[in-house]
Amino acid sequence: MVVRKLRGSRQRGVAAVETALVLIPTIALLFGVFEYGRLFMDWNLLNNAAREGCRYALANNTSSTINTSVQNIVTNYMSGQTSSFTNFTVTVTGIHNGVSTPVNNLVPGDLITVSASGTYKFMKIVPFMPMPKTLAVTSSVSMVCEGGT
Repeated sequence: MVVRKLRGSRQRGVAAVETALVLIPTIALLFGVFEYGRLFMDWNLLNNAAREGCRYALANNTSSTINTSVQNIVTNYMSGQTSSFTNFTVTVTGIHNGVSTPVNNLVPGDLITVSASGTYKFMKIVPFMPMPKTLAVTSSVSMVCEGGT
């Protein structure tokens, strides 16, 4: 009878080891899905923020404070997620006849481009998996100006 008890406890030990061997890669995969899902969520938010900034720039390109206003709109649209980025910048440029032009001097048919960029910081929650520490992320949106001087 003693032999049977030892054999039963050994089986439970083997099951615990097998469970650990299966759970470690499964949990790493799960955390990886969460981490990259967070990256794509923030990247999508960055794209939408740049688009909203470009829409504002289209409607108000004759304003003297257009650059500051667009930066505020993009930052506000990011709703606090700029903390996921370092070196977060927003630029507003205009193109008239293929030449870079101040946004205030654009005429109908010219392009306005709003670019938002930063260095994304990963949370490093994936155990035992090599991941990059940062990733440069940029979103540029160009739209055709309908108004101007």
